[in-house]
Amino acid sequence: MIRVLHVIGAMDRGGAESMIMNFYRKIDRTKYSFDFLVHEDRECDFDKEIKSLGGNIYRVPRYKIYNYSHYKKEIKKFFEQHHDYDIVHGHICSCVNIYSSIAKKYGIKTIAHSHSSNFGISLATIFTKVVSFKTKFIDDYFIGCSKKAGLDRYGSKIVESNRFDVLCNGIDVTKYRFDEMKRNELRAKLGIEDKLVLGHVGRFTYAKNHEFLIEVFNELQTVRPDSVLLLFGRGELEEEVKEKIQSLNIQDKVRFMGVVPNVYDYLNALDVFVFPSRFEGLPIVLIEAQASGLCCVINDSLTSEIDITPYIHRLSLNESKSKWVHKILEVDNNNNRLKGYELVKNSPFNIDKEVQHLQEIYDNLMK
Repeated sequence: MIRVLHVIGAMDRGGAESMIMNFYRKIDRTKYSFDFLVHEDRECDFDKEIKSLGGNIYRVPRYKIYNYSHYKKEIKKFFEQHHDYDIVHGHICSCVNIYSSIAKKYGIKTIAHSHSSNFGISLATIFTKVVSFKTKFIDDYFIGCSKKAGLDRYGSKIVESNRFDVLCNGIDVTKYRFDEMKRNELRAKLGIEDKLVLGHVGRFTYAKNHEFLIEVFNELQTVRPDSVLLLFGRGELEEEVKEKIQSLNIQDKVRFMGVVPNVYDYLNALDVFVFPSRFEGLPIVLIEAQASGLCCVINDSLTSEIDITPYIHRLSLNESKSKWVHKILEVDNNNNRLKGYELVKNSPFNIDKEVQHLQEIYDNLMK
């Protein structure tokens, strides 16, 4: 049995968290066990499922730089009591040097996993770069959700070495196969049977660029007043987004759906998926949308590794909102949605294939 400890902020329904759960559900749990060290006191979205699968959840305070000494003390205390892990698989960057260094003192192998790329320019990203530089001399192995995510965080020397691997964000493709009956049922339930339905799934954060999305949708109203926008997720900028929507007087056209456990069902109800993120690693939701056969209009700077169907349509954020509107109308329902399922099923993003890859990474690291 290889015992793995995942270190992450909180096991809510985010991209990285959903990816981990996809692997946890599929991995051979007679050979690999997962526990979680989180930085949140409250019960999170996946906590009950983790426990039902046999995993333990341990909690430490959130790292905020100024509490360095206290955080390090808590991590030391944790590993003094729980040092029988084979691997620490780290998914957060800010404190990776602390928990990885302490874990290695107990002979535990460590993995640093990058879930994002092209971090932009800010004090936070400069700090991330500094931390990532030190990480290269501490961790045993490095994973990126894409090659670019690895390059942006660890640099070419690590990415071109035998200490790096790309682990695709695999999904359970069968859940996302387009279902006409579910589409009709959901659209009737939501009262949007005769509407042009746009959708977006993602946390309300700066990276996701909801402000741009709302401005595009507002312009769409001038030519398609029958359109509606469904927003799935939550986050610190949610109230700010709501205020912007009210200022544009389109609050009756935008619906905040919150966090739902069955987003795959709701994808059936959409006509176009719009994703103008400023930066991403490899956005798993775009794989899910393609598996559902949805046309996706996205920022052209996002990694090309997600282009596994003809349904990805790229535009620069520097293009006018009217060009985004034109593209949305151009791609509307212009595809065979069942084809998306077949293409994703036969890609590396099929969780049944990629879980074998993760198991190989763990096995090789222990050798």
